[in-house]
Amino acid sequence: MAKFIEYISPFVTVDSGVSHRSRGCSGEILMTERALKRLVMIEPQAPGRHIYSRMHLPRLGAVLLATLARDHGWHADVFVEDVAPVDWQTVLRADLVGISTITGTASRAYAMADALRARGIPVIMGGPHVTFCADEALAHCDFVLRGEAEHTFMQFLDAASSGKQVSHVPGLSYHNGEDTTVHNPAPETVVDLDELPAPDFSLIHGWGAAHGLGSEPIIPVQATRGCPFGCTFCSVIGMFGRRLRTRSRDHVIAELEKWRGQGVHAFFYDDNFTANRTAAKRLLRAIDDSPGLIKTWSSQVRTDCASDPDMLSLMHKTHCSHVFIGFESVNPKVLRDTHKQQDVAGMKEAVRRFTRAGVDVHGMFVFGFDGDTPEMMEATLDFAINSGIWSAQFLILTPFPGTPLHDGMLAENRIHMKDYSFYDAHHVVFEPQGISALQLQQAQMRAHDRFYSRKRLARGLFSRDWVRTALFVYARKLNADWQTDNDAYLKTLSAAEAPNLQVTWDMSYLYPDISREIRQAAVALEYPVPGELRHLPIAI
Repeated sequence: MAKFIEYISPFVTVDSGVSHRSRGCSGEILMTERALKRLVMIEPQAPGRHIYSRMHLPRLGAVLLATLARDHGWHADVFVEDVAPVDWQTVLRADLVGISTITGTASRAYAMADALRARGIPVIMGGPHVTFCADEALAHCDFVLRGEAEHTFMQFLDAASSGKQVSHVPGLSYHNGEDTTVHNPAPETVVDLDELPAPDFSLIHGWGAAHGLGSEPIIPVQATRGCPFGCTFCSVIGMFGRRLRTRSRDHVIAELEKWRGQGVHAFFYDDNFTANRTAAKRLLRAIDDSPGLIKTWSSQVRTDCASDPDMLSLMHKTHCSHVFIGFESVNPKVLRDTHKQQDVAGMKEAVRRFTRAGVDVHGMFVFGFDGDTPEMMEATLDFAINSGIWSAQFLILTPFPGTPLHDGMLAENRIHMKDYSFYDAHHVVFEPQGISALQLQQAQMRAHDRFYSRKRLARGLFSRDWVRTALFVYARKLNADWQTDNDAYLKTLSAAEAPNLQVTWDMSYLYPDISREIRQAAVALEYPVPGELRHLPIAI
């Protein structure tokens, strides 16, 4: 007989004269006749402020999986905390809760999973963080689905809803009945992107297209997955592979057709939109041939695409408003060690060519690489100010799980802060080389202050560039508010006399709302109905 995880309400209930009070147990049980058909997906919110705090955009994983589940006959709800608060009464009615998390949201995701399991709700987690930290995540949830999950999640749902074993699902991690951990091998094949439906954003509670500093509603779209490059601080290859996969032109256009005439800004979530230039040009030509399809668009690219005149022409014709480029540093050693495959001369020329084509550049820079000195970080800031880029963000190197950077620092015992709430590229969580944690943090704050200085803000006012002026005002306020919010953290850094900070930071105060809100929702629902045993068996 198959072994099942039996989820029992934490309330005292009676079944065949036996009382239970447990968050979950393993054993051989009979299937109930009721199928599991109600799914809730949750995308937790990252704590604290960051450069995109104003952009309430969902990641695509949770809503895409919910769309697939809906198409497979499940009732699906999606909560993206950046869009709207979670309705815990809806969540408590679910047969299964999926939580998608990146490293910066992992602490909150784990708090959610703990509280839900205590209420008898089975939880499955996915996303980049738990893909690389499955054993850690299984202390909080019942299942982890590693890697991209569009195929494997459907296999899991089909098995769970029909009472079949889930132990065959590729990429699944779980505890079996003997309290040992099982990590199923990854799928042998990758997802064909053209087989996936367009994500149905209407499944997201409170959904309304986000707006940037302009007036256009922003719609997230994905045209490619994977990355042929190998930056040491990036987990894309570990999550999606090195081979670049591209959606067909017609498949992307069909998705964009849903927004025709609505004046939307399409933000392509691709890690490198022009990695396959042939496919990118084919798509842009189709957009150019379809007036009214979208109003403007943007995406991440590398500097090398600026050397292609045809690409720049198509970007201009299709109203690419801006591109996001990871310049990272002007330190040649950093560029070489991180496998960026670019140099400072090429970076300067790329900005010049994009600007001439009418495409604004948002530059992304990272401080804290080995070999970075205060002088080198200042030189990187000078490049950002003098290069002509339209906007910039200055981030602190962060050793995210799943990256070669993380593995190296872990082996060297240089990761000193374990609370994932700080893994937002705005806090120092590791031991820098050659400089103190305080120096690194100050360099990052000073970079934002100088780039978005009052003097440069005044230039925007005098030139009547109202959008850029609004951006500078927003960035200056964001930086000031961040420093206020992090006053205790900054004082801790300042108090550290040694160059290396070793501290365990307690961010638990961010999370008491979860248990309280779930408890209130349970009371409001009178959950569960007295005398009813809530069986939610999943066979392993």
